Amino acid sequence: MDKILEVKKLKIAFRTNSGALKAVRDISFDLERGRTLAIVGESGSGKSVTSRAIMGILAGNAIVEGGEIFYDGKDLMQISEEEMCHLRGDKISMIFQDPLSALNPIVKIGKQITEAMLLKNKTSRKEARQQLKKTLELLKKQMIAVEGEGAKARITKMVADVEATLLKGNELDAELNAAFTAAVVKALEHSANAAMEQKKAILPELKAAESYYQAEFERKAGLAYCKKLTAQVAGTIDRLEINKDSVAYTFGSSLSSAIDKYFTIRARNPKEEARYARQSARRDRLIARGKHVTWKVVPKNVYDLEELREGIALVVTRLIQRYESAVASFGEISYEQRAGEMVAYLKQQAQQALHVVTPQMAKDKAIELMEEVGIREPEKRYYQYPFEFSGGMRQRIVIAIALAADPDILICDEPTTALDVTIQAQILELIQNLKKERNLSVIFITHDLGVVANIADDIAVMYAGKIVEYGTAEDIFYDPRHPYTWALLSSMPDLDTKEKLDAIPGTPPNMIYPPVGDAFADRNRYAMKIDFEQQPPLFEVSPTHRAATWLLHPDAPKVEIPRNITERIARMNAKAEAAAAQKNGGAQE
Repeated sequence: MDKILEVKKLKIAFRTNSGALKAVRDISFDLERGRTLAIVGESGSGKSVTSRAIMGILAGNAIVEGGEIFYDGKDLMQISEEEMCHLRGDKISMIFQDPLSALNPIVKIGKQITEAMLLKNKTSRKEARQQLKKTLELLKKQMIAVEGEGAKARITKMVADVEATLLKGNELDAELNAAFTAAVVKALEHSANAAMEQKKAILPELKAAESYYQAEFERKAGLAYCKKLTAQVAGTIDRLEINKDSVAYTFGSSLSSAIDKYFTIRARNPKEEARYARQSARRDRLIARGKHVTWKVVPKNVYDLEELREGIALVVTRLIQRYESAVASFGEISYEQRAGEMVAYLKQQAQQALHVVTPQMAKDKAIELMEEVGIREPEKRYYQYPFEFSGGMRQRIVIAIALAADPDILICDEPTTALDVTIQAQILELIQNLKKERNLSVIFITHDLGVVANIADDIAVMYAGKIVEYGTAEDIFYDPRHPYTWALLSSMPDLDTKEKLDAIPGTPPNMIYPPVGDAFADRNRYAMKIDFEQQPPLFEVSPTHRAATWLLHPDAPKVEIPRNITERIARMNAKAEAAAAQKNGGAQE
């Protein structure tokens, strides 16, 4: 399947006066193009923090302890805020939980929809013009390198003619187009060959660096070596590649960041151990003297230094793997095809530089969007304020704003929580229809499994910052394996439910004091001794289905799915069969 977003080993904590709160603890998942992934769990499970990490809008006291988020070949955890601004809203958009707080109460709806369009257009036009000039300058440099200084005047004039023609909004004439494309083919081949030679030359150095960073080294020496490597890697990058290699571009910042983190933590760990020992000893003394102690010792916030050092070497390893793959596939490159893509890219940048979105054009698009999301009389309502709309209508406005830039990914952070059941159904149907019409990839965040039953393709069940079960919607609803998923399903009503719903006993753990074992153990009626001592891994149920519960261990006692869930599954199967039979009967008639 085509993965549009990959989240790998994401870890996020928050600084608090009482210690570090572990909000997201080593989670990984993929979002596939055109599919909906639902992230389900109680409040405080880390769902919204995960979505904010993808958007790059974490709170100021957030600590990203590790992990990667890949979109379009870029690690969103490593790119600059400037680069993130190009993606946020344009490529990855978000619908927030409360539409009233997401809208400015004193600004008319029309202006709120068009404001981003007009601002983005102004910025993108300027950047497109700069990118066009920069790319043409790089091409000119490579063309001169291929044909020699004697051809400099001719090449300079040709590139200037191309730039002037494109920026007037005209097509290149046949003669200029043919000459320019032929020169681009040679320039791209020359640039790629030079970059490839540098890649081959640097591979032994990178392998030596990999060994160096796997062993003990001093901070100053490690950073100096990093600086040297970064300069060498910069020479291996083909600047004329349209799709940038984010592993190479972010190599220096990623490596220096990993080194700084390792040595900072190495200095902090002993202090944290000493702090924990002091507080524990004080608490023990008070208890020994018969005092009533109500406070807890804040757990040690220490890191595995071996894992951090491996993380340093991993930055180098990834670049080695990327370059070895590039060397192996180098002979397969078609420079004629790449030249066609380059000319098309230059035309696209010129069109973007010339494309002016006027206030009238923005208004027309806003009205079109309002109509698309189901708002009647959009021409009239364009001039109204948020308080003049119902909760459901306000949420439709927020959806229209999110869709204004035609994003690839839409993140819905509990978009139906503040709405009544009837309006919830309308909003869910709207999101589902928009997904199909626009081929969107959707991340849908909710605490209610019932909400996602008909819209999710895949479901990740989160509890206490970890994904405890992951599978297709069919896996989760028809073959749930984790006791927490059972508890969520048992507390979910349906039209045929007659018995009393089960409540989940207790409350989620305080993640300033994360449990040693399975975080759900205290609330789990099926918990075993090992659940309180060791975190379970994700056991594979099927190629699409995994669950983190010791009940799936081969040596665990056999525990049947609760009766109320098996009865619910039987009812769902019966309904599905009846619907299929009715559909087949209608088709035969």
